[in-house]
Amino acid sequence: MKKAAKYLSYGSLAAVIVMMVAATVVEKLHGTDFALRHFYYSPIFIALWAVLAVCGMVYLVSRGGHKRLFTFLMHVSFVLILAGALVTHLTGISGGISLRTGEECGTIELEDGTTMALPFSLRLDEFAIEHYPGSMAPKDYRSEVTVLPSEESFTISMNHILKYDGFRFYQADYDEDLQGSILAVSHDPWGIGITYTGYLLLLVSMIGFFFQKESYYRKKVLAGLPALPRWLKIILYSVAFLLLIGCFWLMCRRLLFKPLMPVLRSPLLVVHIVAMIVSYTVFGLTALMGITALILPSPRAKESMRDISLAILYPAVFFLAFGIFIGAVWANISWGNYWGWDPKETWALITLLVYSFALHGSSIKAFRKPVFFHIYMIVAFLSVLVTYFGVNLLLGGVHSYM
Repeated sequence: MKKAAKYLSYGSLAAVIVMMVAATVVEKLHGTDFALRHFYYSPIFIALWAVLAVCGMVYLVSRGGHKRLFTFLMHVSFVLILAGALVTHLTGISGGISLRTGEECGTIELEDGTTMALPFSLRLDEFAIEHYPGSMAPKDYRSEVTVLPSEESFTISMNHILKYDGFRFYQADYDEDLQGSILAVSHDPWGIGITYTGYLLLLVSMIGFFFQKESYYRKKVLAGLPALPRWLKIILYSVAFLLLIGCFWLMCRRLLFKPLMPVLRSPLLVVHIVAMIVSYTVFGLTALMGITALILPSPRAKESMRDISLAILYPAVFFLAFGIFIGAVWANISWGNYWGWDPKETWALITLLVYSFALHGSSIKAFRKPVFFHIYMIVAFLSVLVTYFGVNLLLGGVHSYM
């Protein structure tokens, strides 16, 4: 039972990664609807996630993982996030509503092309585009609406949604004559709550993990860290600093030296970017250390470099997980959907799952071998390069400005 759960959990995880990689390529070739229908929403893909969740928890408990509180809660949080996503997929409602100035509308067009009547109506009183001073670059899109028959007035803009009677309305588009506004609509009272509970539990468990006395990280990783020569410390710190500065410069050049798109004008922008950049920088450092270790002839040096890489890999993966899920919360606020399988977010998830394999050296013996570990770190960094550069250049998507 234990052995079967192990192979099923890690096998399904590998299969999920392969399907996501294939889906991003297929989406570029055949469109988003095709990828959603044949990959992301397919019964096979959903079943793989279910097998991963169930077998992963069975294997964790069979190895005594439930006795390490924060390790156990971290895995429970991922199960909650998956459960919330499934509930959203099965019960959530999403669509759009088109409003013209002075007119009211009480029906929304669902994603499958059908319509649904709302328990109330909306009237568009005014639509306006706010511009940055001295330019025509849009700063925000704003819709002034009135809910009927209650006659309550609200403002809907980017990152400022309307919540009413269980429905959520988001500024999505507008008519070319500026006399009409298009709002995205969602109704998901259960899925969002379950998923956000998973996010919160994940944050608490990741913080608590580093204070957990009986964790593999503290007993095996930190306890076995070698003392580095001063010259090597200087090189590693210098490279890490340069990588961090380089990443920040690339991001600042794209985002801060020109007017921000309305959707980017959110306080979550800085939190999301910093978390992602820190993780990518450390991943780059582990790849560089892997190259260095393979060049060094000493087996002891290879092992020492492996221990150091593993010690910094844990916080890097946690930063990436935090950045991804902060981005999901932001997406839910801006677009009404906390996960849309955009190529950028999909590849960020792929990167997270690829590096998560290396954190399970207590279960996967290959990662205890220094040479294999270093080669894996080098190859794994390709997923970071695809996420940061490849998606922008080749795959596109709503994150193509990043």
